[in-house]
Amino acid sequence: MSSPEPAGSRSRRAPEHTGERMPAGWQRAVRWVLWLTFLGLAIWQSQNVGFSGVEWAALVAALAFSVWCMARPLGGPKVEFTETSHLLGTFESRTSWAMLLIGVLLTVGGVAGAGAASYDMATGRASPVDVLRDIAIFIEGWIAEMILGFYDAELENTHAYALFLLIIPGLLMVAVNLSPLLKRGSAFRVEDDGSVLVRSRASWDALLEYQYSTVVADGRTIAFTPTADGPAAVELPQARVFCTENGARLKPTLSAAFFTELLTNRGFDVDRADGSSHFTARRK
Repeated sequence: MSSPEPAGSRSRRAPEHTGERMPAGWQRAVRWVLWLTFLGLAIWQSQNVGFSGVEWAALVAALAFSVWCMARPLGGPKVEFTETSHLLGTFESRTSWAMLLIGVLLTVGGVAGAGAASYDMATGRASPVDVLRDIAIFIEGWIAEMILGFYDAELENTHAYALFLLIIPGLLMVAVNLSPLLKRGSAFRVEDDGSVLVRSRASWDALLEYQYSTVVADGRTIAFTPTADGPAAVELPQARVFCTENGARLKPTLSAAFFTELLTNRGFDVDRADGSSHFTARRK
């Protein structure tokens, strides 16, 4: 009896170019440095009513360079994975360090605001009503300045307790961008015949699906649980996965579709809703 046909035994082809180009690595690096510089200056000078000349210069430089990167990307051709047959090459999870750093900075600012409010209430300098009033005045004045532009709400006269609200977006950004780092999974490679290799410490090992009893994808990783006498468990990345050859991002839903097809052809019962990044597969 012939062995099951691999998921990629049908014709595999590289994804088509979109006709656009990606920003070069140095363009992305300079862009993030400029924006982080502006953010750092804005936090450092947050006690001032408005932007200083240095802050305006940093903002203009960040905006101008970002627009130039969009208009003149100097990287390689931009490609997109739209079909499971496009999966070819090496895939690994990447952490967005810049977004993680921004989340940390926002969280620190929020903690500082919460600490100031807690200290003032503990020492009797302010009551809970005073804190809430100060927050309302700050938010109202900030919105008025943003809308009117020329209006001075004299925010420097508030205690900026409202900064504690930065904890919410800060922690959300940290959680979203820290998850791929904590649950990175092992890099994997899809060969021309659709077979999958998994990177170990010093080599690439074939992923032998029959050695695993259960496979579960949760949108962050794809976990292969071995049989009693099987090899060690394997986790493959599913969140923020990129192809090292062309820089294209592999969406979790397409990753789930590829492994669903692969495991089905290997004799697994797969439970997956259409368009979902989650699935559970059990060997028959």
